[in-house]
Formats: sequence, structure tokens, C-alpha cells
Amino acid sequence: ALTELEVDPETGDPIVPAVSFPAAAAVIPGVSPRRLYDSAYADYTTGQWALAIQGFEAYISSFPQSELADDAQFFIGQNYYADGQFREAAEAFQQVELSYPTGDVVPEALYKRGLTLERLDETELARDAFELVVEQYPDDNMANLAQQALDRAEP
Repeated sequence: ALTELEVDPETGDPIVPAVSFPAAAAVIPGVSPRRLYDSAYADYTTGQWALAIQGFEAYISSFPQSELADDAQFFIGQNYYADGQFREAAEAFQQVELSYPTGDVVPEALYKRGLTLERLDETELARDAFELVVEQYPDDNMANLAQQALDRAEP
């Protein structure tokens, strides 16, 4: 009989007995939350958009209440944006606010949603997203960027 580790020896994170990835992905026995997140992030940084999205989705479905779940949702949006899938990116960025309203990446997700909506020529919705950042997160750096975007849009 094999003995499964309860803690990842490298990270010290608890190991989940098995994680099922979205369709077309394999089941990986014994993976820690941090490893799963880091693997998806590595795929993102190397431009493997579809694989990164799968990894972040697997992370969210396995660890929906973790402190990195909002970041994982944010990076799903980043992957779609980088891949030119702006409609999907806008939806993913909006999902950050809807699913994780107190998350630390909400201001950036709202700002990125505004940029994405600009790319889709949905200027009124983009303006709404930028205004929301300025109004709800005035002390966040994203508020400055959102205000600059609003200023650029004015004639």
C-alpha cells in the first residue's frame, strides 16, 4: 500500500487527494493548492493561454474560498485578453467582482474590464467600469489609471 503525503514537502501546503481538471485534462493525484496555482501561472507567463485558463479554472473549482481564488479568476481574464478574446475577457474580469467582491484584485479587474470594453467599442460600458473604479476605489492606483482613461475619452 502506498502512503500519500498530507503536506507538500516543498511548499508546506496541504495536498488534496485528487483534483479533476476541466474536460480534456487528466486527473492529477495529490496536488497542493499552491502548486496548482503556480502551474497555471507558469502556463500564463509562457503564453499557453488555453492551458493556463484550464489550470486557473481547476484551481477555482477546487479551492473556491482560498485567498488566491480572486487572482485565479483575474488571470483567466488576462489570458483571454492576451489571446484577443475580448468578450470572454470582459466576462472573466466582471466575474472577479461578482464572485469575490472583497478581493484585492477587484479594482484592477474593473479597470481591465474597462480596457477590454474599449477594445470591443463599447465605450459607454467602458466608461461605466472606469467610473466605478474611481468612485469605489479612490485610493487605489487603478483609480488614477481609470481617471486617465476617462480623461482620454473626453473630447
